[in-house]
Amino acid sequence: MDSNNPTYRMAHWAVNVSRERTLAAEARQEAARGLRDLLGCLVGGAVEPIPQRIAKVAVSIGASHQGPCTIVGHPERVSAPAAALANGAASHILDFDDSFRPLTGHPSCTILPAVLAVAEEYERSCEDLLDAYVVGIEIAATIGRAAPKHHDVGWHGTATVGVISSAVACARLLGLDVNATAAVISIAVSSASGSRIQIGYDVKCLQPGAAARDAVMAAYLGREGIRGSPEVLTGRWGWSKLYSELDGDGSEYTFPDLTKPLAVVNPGITFKPYPTCGSTHRTLAAVLHLCRKYDIKADDVQSIETIIPFLNTANLRYPDPVGGMQARFSMPYTCSVAVLRRKLRLEDFEDDAVKQPEVQELMPRVHMITLEGSEHSDKTFLEQPCHTKITTRSGTTYEDTRFDRPGEASQPLTAEEEEFKFLDCTRKAFSLPYAQSVWKNLHNLPQDYNVRELVTSLNFT
Repeated sequence: MDSNNPTYRMAHWAVNVSRERTLAAEARQEAARGLRDLLGCLVGGAVEPIPQRIAKVAVSIGASHQGPCTIVGHPERVSAPAAALANGAASHILDFDDSFRPLTGHPSCTILPAVLAVAEEYERSCEDLLDAYVVGIEIAATIGRAAPKHHDVGWHGTATVGVISSAVACARLLGLDVNATAAVISIAVSSASGSRIQIGYDVKCLQPGAAARDAVMAAYLGREGIRGSPEVLTGRWGWSKLYSELDGDGSEYTFPDLTKPLAVVNPGITFKPYPTCGSTHRTLAAVLHLCRKYDIKADDVQSIETIIPFLNTANLRYPDPVGGMQARFSMPYTCSVAVLRRKLRLEDFEDDAVKQPEVQELMPRVHMITLEGSEHSDKTFLEQPCHTKITTRSGTTYEDTRFDRPGEASQPLTAEEEEFKFLDCTRKAFSLPYAQSVWKNLHNLPQDYNVRELVTSLNFT
């Protein structure tokens, strides 16, 4: 195997990066935040009807009296791939799970369900889990930076990149060598799938679930000696060309040396403050800021105009959503809720909530406009501004321009906001006292704490 090929270099980095780096104080702290955030989303999603149906299928194909793994919210024990499928789908259904600048997608809803399943099967520690998670985040960053237009082409990078990053994380957890890890990458690339056309539909959450399942399968197959093409990231039929229309020579795949921080630290994971598509978040932050600062009420609003990059407007496909899932991808709906409620909670995205008269009355006054020149810009959407203007019936205008999203390293959630989110996510599954105790325990996991015990604490059956 050519040691200059990016597939080999990716495998070599993933195998050889030291735990002193992956579990250094700041990296471990951020990984632990990611774990807490994702587990809240997983528990909250597990009670929803669509993940329940997916879990039913996962049980039917992966159940065994000797099954080692847990589907959160279900009593049956299943295989690791089946658990990764169901828990991955549940993690993403609320669209409250984290996002990541380099990926233009959600990293943890594939990586963590995959490594949770493998770690539970082999009774690994939470330190082993966090180590593998940090490695997976770095792989997601590497691929995302190498192929920045992947999302623009129409792929759901959460799944298409996620299957590779998650597979490498599983390989790290299993302690595979470089050649076996390279094989895992090769197998995972052949499983990469998922389209943005599924935004607003059941299949959107299924895609990261399938990616997590396939990641576990890739790791297990690679461990057993299944081998594929030694170079799958570049070349005529490589991942970069097929999935990103990129004619690279492999140099675009870079890994941090000892002088550079890991991606989990910089740029860091973005933890969502609102249970909506990230394409709404800069606008929502602006609307909430202006309404609170100037005490703007719904009856005061003549119009809300938001000018955002093309990638964002393309994601927000539902000006008149018919249910909670589509409402998460609706600028008129989310802005109207922000004005009326001064916050956005999961209960605002129940199907019945979307039909509330006061929301429906305000929605036509919200106008979303594509930023001029953004469709063919070389800049990412976060390198382009979000302009928001609220005009009142009295003729007064209030404006806001911003680049960063709330929840990023530059605007981190407070400890109170993180706890509020966890409690909001788990409100249907846990009693409030139990949710509070789990939240407290997640901040104090012993280094040798068994992942099986962790997963058991989340199960509400």
